[in-house]
Amino acid sequence: MGKESILERAVRILGERGIRQFTVVDGFCGDMIRNTLKSTFPDFEFRFIRNEDYQTTNNAWSLMLADCTPGEPIFLLDSDILFEPAVIDRLLADEAPNRLGLRTTGSVGQEEMKVSLGQDGRVINLTKEMPVSEAVGESVGLEVFSGEFVTALVEVLTRRMKTDGYINEYYEASFVELMQAGHKVMPVDLGDILCMEIDTPEDLDSAREVFKNR
Repeated sequence: MGKESILERAVRILGERGIRQFTVVDGFCGDMIRNTLKSTFPDFEFRFIRNEDYQTTNNAWSLMLADCTPGEPIFLLDSDILFEPAVIDRLLADEAPNRLGLRTTGSVGQEEMKVSLGQDGRVINLTKEMPVSEAVGESVGLEVFSGEFVTALVEVLTRRMKTDGYINEYYEASFVELMQAGHKVMPVDLGDILCMEIDTPEDLDSAREVFKNR
Protein backbone atom coordinates (compact mmCIF):
# COMPACT_ATOMS: atom_id res chain seq x y z
CA MET A 1 0.00 0.00 0.00
CA GLY A 2 1.24 3.57 0.51
CA LYS A 3 2.65 4.62 -2.85
CA GLU A 4 2.01 1.19 -4.35
CA SER A 5 -1.31 0.04 -5.75
CA ILE A 6 -2.61 -3.34 -4.58
CA LEU A 7 -1.75 -4.86 -7.97
CA GLU A 8 1.75 -3.37 -8.06
CA ARG A 9 2.41 -4.71 -4.59
CA ALA A 10 1.25 -8.21 -5.58
CA VAL A 11 3.39 -8.23 -8.73
CA ARG A 12 6.43 -7.02 -6.78
CA ILE A 13 6.03 -9.73 -4.14
CA LEU A 14 5.69 -12.43 -6.81
CA GLY A 15 8.66 -11.02 -8.70
CA GLU A 16 10.81 -11.19 -5.59
CA ARG A 17 10.06 -14.92 -5.55
CA GLY A 18 11.08 -15.50 -9.14
CA ILE A 19 7.73 -15.16 -10.91
CA ARG A 20 8.27 -12.61 -13.67
CA GLN A 21 5.94 -13.69 -16.46
CA PHE A 22 2.40 -12.39 -16.11
CA THR A 23 -0.82 -12.60 -18.10
CA VAL A 24 -3.07 -9.69 -17.14
CA VAL A 25 -6.72 -9.57 -18.21
CA ASP A 26 -7.95 -6.01 -17.83
CA GLY A 27 -11.11 -4.05 -18.50
CA PHE A 28 -11.99 -0.90 -16.60
CA CYS A 29 -9.02 1.53 -16.67
CA GLY A 30 -7.15 -1.10 -18.66
CA ASP A 31 -4.73 1.32 -20.33
CA MET A 32 -3.80 2.83 -16.97
CA ILE A 33 -3.13 -0.65 -15.57
CA ARG A 34 -0.93 -1.58 -18.52
CA ASN A 35 1.09 1.62 -18.48
CA THR A 36 1.65 1.41 -14.74
CA LEU A 37 2.83 -2.19 -14.77
CA LYS A 38 5.11 -1.73 -17.76
CA SER A 39 6.73 1.38 -16.29
CA THR A 40 7.06 -0.01 -12.77
CA PHE A 41 8.42 -3.42 -13.84
CA PRO A 42 10.34 -2.87 -17.09
CA ASP A 43 12.21 -6.18 -16.76
CA PHE A 44 9.08 -8.30 -16.32
CA GLU A 45 7.25 -9.99 -19.18
CA PHE A 46 3.60 -8.99 -19.45
CA ARG A 47 0.96 -10.34 -21.81
CA PHE A 48 -2.09 -8.07 -21.70
CA ILE A 49 -5.58 -9.11 -22.79
CA ARG A 50 -8.57 -6.79 -22.83
CA ASN A 51 -11.96 -8.05 -21.68
CA GLU A 52 -14.12 -5.73 -23.73
CA ASP A 53 -17.23 -7.17 -22.07
CA TYR A 54 -16.07 -6.69 -18.47
CA GLN A 55 -19.34 -4.99 -17.50
CA THR A 56 -21.50 -7.97 -18.49
CA THR A 57 -19.21 -10.94 -17.78
CA ASN A 58 -17.49 -12.38 -14.72
CA ASN A 59 -14.03 -13.66 -13.87
CA ALA A 60 -14.63 -17.03 -15.57
CA TRP A 61 -14.91 -15.20 -18.88
CA SER A 62 -11.72 -13.28 -18.12
CA LEU A 63 -9.87 -16.49 -17.26
CA MET A 64 -11.03 -18.04 -20.53
CA LEU A 65 -9.71 -14.98 -22.39
CA ALA A 66 -6.34 -15.44 -20.65
CA ASP A 67 -5.86 -18.40 -23.01
CA CYS A 68 -3.73 -20.41 -20.60
CA THR A 69 -1.30 -22.75 -22.33
CA PRO A 70 -2.40 -26.39 -21.90
CA GLY A 71 0.18 -28.40 -20.03
CA GLU A 72 1.79 -25.41 -18.30
CA PRO A 73 1.20 -24.73 -14.57
CA ILE A 74 -0.19 -21.40 -13.45
CA PHE A 75 -0.35 -19.23 -10.35
CA LEU A 76 -3.79 -17.62 -10.44
CA LEU A 77 -4.24 -14.33 -8.60
CA ASP A 78 -7.25 -12.06 -8.22
CA SER A 79 -6.03 -8.47 -8.49
CA ASP A 80 -8.03 -7.16 -5.51
CA ILE A 81 -6.26 -9.26 -2.89
CA LEU A 82 -4.04 -7.64 -0.27
CA PHE A 83 -1.77 -10.17 1.42
CA GLU A 84 1.35 -10.56 3.49
CA PRO A 85 4.31 -11.98 1.53
CA ALA A 86 4.21 -15.11 3.70
CA VAL A 87 0.98 -16.07 1.94
CA ILE A 88 2.88 -16.57 -1.31
CA ASP A 89 5.70 -18.39 0.47
CA ARG A 90 3.27 -20.86 2.00
CA LEU A 91 1.48 -21.51 -1.29
CA LEU A 92 4.71 -21.98 -3.23
CA ALA A 93 6.20 -24.28 -0.58
CA ASP A 94 3.24 -26.65 -0.53
CA GLU A 95 3.82 -29.81 -2.57
CA ALA A 96 0.26 -30.53 -3.74
CA PRO A 97 0.07 -30.19 -7.55
CA ASN A 98 -3.22 -28.29 -7.29
CA ARG A 99 -3.86 -26.09 -4.29
CA LEU A 100 -5.72 -23.01 -3.12
CA GLY A 101 -5.26 -20.57 -0.28
CA LEU A 102 -7.77 -21.11 2.52
CA ARG A 103 -8.59 -18.77 5.38
CA THR A 104 -10.01 -20.62 8.36
CA THR A 105 -9.60 -17.93 11.01
CA GLY A 106 -12.29 -15.36 11.76
CA SER A 107 -15.89 -15.40 10.59
CA VAL A 108 -17.09 -16.39 7.14
CA GLY A 109 -19.77 -14.18 5.62
CA GLN A 110 -22.61 -15.00 3.28
CA GLU A 111 -20.86 -13.29 0.34
CA GLU A 112 -17.52 -15.10 0.74
CA MET A 113 -16.31 -17.86 -1.60
CA LYS A 114 -16.84 -20.68 0.87
CA VAL A 115 -14.98 -24.01 0.92
CA SER A 116 -15.95 -27.48 2.07
CA LEU A 117 -13.60 -30.45 2.35
CA GLY A 118 -13.96 -34.20 1.95
CA GLN A 119 -12.88 -36.78 4.50
CA ASP A 120 -9.46 -37.03 2.85
CA GLY A 121 -8.95 -33.26 3.18
CA ARG A 122 -9.38 -32.36 -0.46
CA VAL A 123 -11.64 -29.52 -1.61
CA ILE A 124 -15.02 -30.85 -2.72
CA ASN A 125 -17.03 -27.65 -3.07
CA LEU A 126 -16.28 -24.00 -3.64
CA THR A 127 -19.16 -21.52 -3.92
CA LYS A 128 -20.71 -18.41 -2.43
CA GLU A 129 -24.04 -20.24 -2.25
CA MET A 130 -22.85 -22.73 0.38
CA PRO A 131 -24.46 -22.39 3.82
CA VAL A 132 -21.95 -20.94 6.27
CA SER A 133 -22.53 -23.93 8.56
CA GLU A 134 -21.05 -26.28 5.91
CA ALA A 135 -17.91 -24.24 5.25
CA VAL A 136 -14.49 -24.80 6.82
CA GLY A 137 -13.39 -21.35 5.66
CA GLU A 138 -13.12 -19.16 2.60
CA SER A 139 -11.02 -19.23 -0.53
CA VAL A 140 -8.77 -16.15 -0.69
CA GLY A 141 -8.47 -15.97 -4.50
CA LEU A 142 -4.98 -17.48 -4.84
CA GLU A 143 -4.48 -20.83 -6.57
CA VAL A 144 -1.66 -22.92 -8.01
CA PHE A 145 -2.62 -25.44 -10.70
CA SER A 146 -0.59 -28.12 -12.46
CA GLY A 147 -0.21 -28.37 -16.22
CA GLU A 148 -2.58 -31.35 -16.25
CA PHE A 149 -5.25 -29.37 -14.42
CA VAL A 150 -4.75 -26.37 -16.72
CA THR A 151 -5.25 -28.55 -19.81
CA ALA A 152 -8.60 -29.73 -18.48
CA LEU A 153 -9.51 -26.25 -17.19
CA VAL A 154 -9.08 -24.66 -20.63
CA GLU A 155 -11.50 -27.19 -22.12
CA VAL A 156 -14.08 -26.77 -19.37
CA LEU A 157 -13.96 -22.97 -19.39
CA THR A 158 -14.35 -22.81 -23.17
CA ARG A 159 -17.35 -25.13 -23.11
CA ARG A 160 -19.05 -23.43 -20.17
CA MET A 161 -18.54 -19.96 -21.67
CA LYS A 162 -18.95 -20.54 -25.42
CA THR A 163 -21.38 -23.48 -25.55
CA ASP A 164 -23.27 -23.46 -22.26
CA GLY A 165 -23.42 -19.65 -22.06
CA TYR A 166 -22.38 -19.25 -18.40
CA ILE A 167 -20.61 -15.98 -19.15
CA ASN A 168 -21.48 -14.34 -15.83
CA GLU A 169 -20.29 -17.05 -13.43
CA TYR A 170 -17.27 -17.27 -11.17
CA TYR A 171 -14.41 -19.45 -12.39
CA GLU A 172 -14.73 -21.52 -9.24
CA ALA A 173 -17.68 -23.28 -10.93
CA SER A 174 -15.23 -24.72 -13.46
CA PHE A 175 -12.89 -25.78 -10.66
CA VAL A 176 -15.75 -27.64 -8.98
CA GLU A 177 -16.66 -29.42 -12.22
CA LEU A 178 -13.09 -30.62 -12.54
CA MET A 179 -12.95 -31.70 -8.90
CA GLN A 180 -16.15 -33.69 -9.37
CA ALA A 181 -14.51 -35.34 -12.39
CA GLY A 182 -11.64 -36.56 -10.20
CA HIS A 183 -9.07 -33.76 -10.19
CA LYS A 184 -7.65 -33.33 -6.70
CA VAL A 185 -7.34 -29.79 -5.28
CA MET A 186 -5.91 -29.40 -1.79
CA PRO A 187 -6.36 -26.47 0.60
CA VAL A 188 -3.39 -24.56 1.99
CA ASP A 189 -4.42 -23.21 5.38
CA LEU A 190 -2.97 -19.72 5.78
CA GLY A 191 -3.42 -19.67 9.53
CA ASP A 192 -3.11 -16.16 10.89
CA ILE A 193 -1.23 -14.78 7.86
CA LEU A 194 -3.11 -11.71 6.62
CA CYS A 195 -4.98 -11.94 3.33
CA MET A 196 -7.88 -9.61 2.57
CA GLU A 197 -10.15 -8.98 -0.41
CA ILE A 198 -10.62 -5.29 -1.19
CA ASP A 199 -14.02 -4.55 -2.74
CA THR A 200 -14.80 -1.07 -1.41
CA PRO A 201 -13.04 2.07 -0.13
CA GLU A 202 -14.14 0.99 3.34
CA ASP A 203 -12.37 -2.36 2.86
CA LEU A 204 -9.20 -0.50 1.89
CA ASP A 205 -9.37 1.77 4.93
CA SER A 206 -9.83 -1.26 7.17
CA ALA A 207 -6.94 -3.08 5.52
CA ARG A 208 -4.64 -0.11 6.01
CA GLU A 209 -5.33 -0.18 9.73
CA VAL A 210 -4.89 -3.95 10.02
CA PHE A 211 -1.63 -4.03 8.05
CA LYS A 212 -0.28 -0.99 9.87
CA ASN A 213 -0.69 -2.80 13.17
CA ARG A 214 1.33 -5.73 11.81
